[in-house]
Amino acid sequence: MQHTSAPMLRVMTVGAHVLFVLLLGVGVARVVVGASNPVPASVLAAALLGWYALGVRFSSRAVSTASTGRSTGGLLWLGVLVGGWLVLVLLDSSFVWVAFPLYFLCFHLLPTGPALAATVGITAAGIGATLLQGATNTVASILGPIFGAAAAAGMALVYQQLLEDARQRGRLYEELSVAHNELLSAQDELAALQRKAGAAEERARLARDIHDTLAQGFSSIVLLARAGQRGDPESALGQIEETARAGLDEARRVVGALTPAVMDGASLVSALDRVTAQLHDHTGIDATVVVDGAPVSVPMEYDVALLRVAQGALANVRLHSEAERVRVTLTYGEDEVRLDVVDDGVGFDPAAPRGRSFGIRSMRERLDSLGGSLVVESAPGDGTALAATLPVPS
Repeated sequence: MQHTSAPMLRVMTVGAHVLFVLLLGVGVARVVVGASNPVPASVLAAALLGWYALGVRFSSRAVSTASTGRSTGGLLWLGVLVGGWLVLVLLDSSFVWVAFPLYFLCFHLLPTGPALAATVGITAAGIGATLLQGATNTVASILGPIFGAAAAAGMALVYQQLLEDARQRGRLYEELSVAHNELLSAQDELAALQRKAGAAEERARLARDIHDTLAQGFSSIVLLARAGQRGDPESALGQIEETARAGLDEARRVVGALTPAVMDGASLVSALDRVTAQLHDHTGIDATVVVDGAPVSVPMEYDVALLRVAQGALANVRLHSEAERVRVTLTYGEDEVRLDVVDDGVGFDPAAPRGRSFGIRSMRERLDSLGGSLVVESAPGDGTALAATLPVPS
């Protein structure tokens, strides 16, 4: 977006150049018409105009150093210009009004303090030269340059303010550009971190699903094979085939990140009935499911999480508890859904390595990702109670 000060600066600069040429031309015209010998003044005016055109580039270069006054070329150009103008005024008072653009140049090339001093000096010199010419209207000869100096000073100060505003906008634009580039860089870094976090989360999800399905299925197959070696091989083979087929279905759904096979077209209660019935068929453990409260509608990922927790807990019962009975209670409350798995087995010390196993950790991570919690209570010889809680979305 273009700032309004830039066009105004260009207009004021061009206006100063036009004003110098115009006033110089008016002076030459008056000399040619009224003076008895116009040649010296005309030749000097032409030379002064050429010097002015030559020095415009010094004026533009001095913009960057106007606040310090260190543009040596610009100061030399201005000094010669003022000196030539004084000679012109001494030759003919018609050139006194050229002081007006000179005032502007002083403020353009010099700091404010020296510019004011130079303006006062030019005004005094112009008035003195005019009086030496024997001007008939003394009041106009004195007040004219003074008013011109005041007007030029006001315009020059406005010009300097616009110039400073333009510099500040330029600095602000550079700072905004740097900030924008830093923001883009930060966004790229954030996107990279989000991709890494997403990959890590997906790996954790796959690890939990593999542990809760395939690993537990393989453990069941190992136990069934051992039982078959000691008892009825045909029955054990049938159960092994059933477990392997269920594990294969789960593997396909884990890869596709779909709903667990046991929940296809079924509610969470029906899925819990299936896994507890399978536990009873394979181990003879008395496993029951109890529903407390009226079921409420929860997202599918809630049902999947609670089912995975139940599967992991029942797998631990099968492998480690030596329990005779296990009870799975699903409680629907106003603010939360709770799943309790309680067995009468040998129990364990939650502070022992088993209490910090991957299975329990994966249950906790799964529930944490949904804002839930997991509590495990157990003691050697006193059974185990596991409670998984998820908040009901509002």
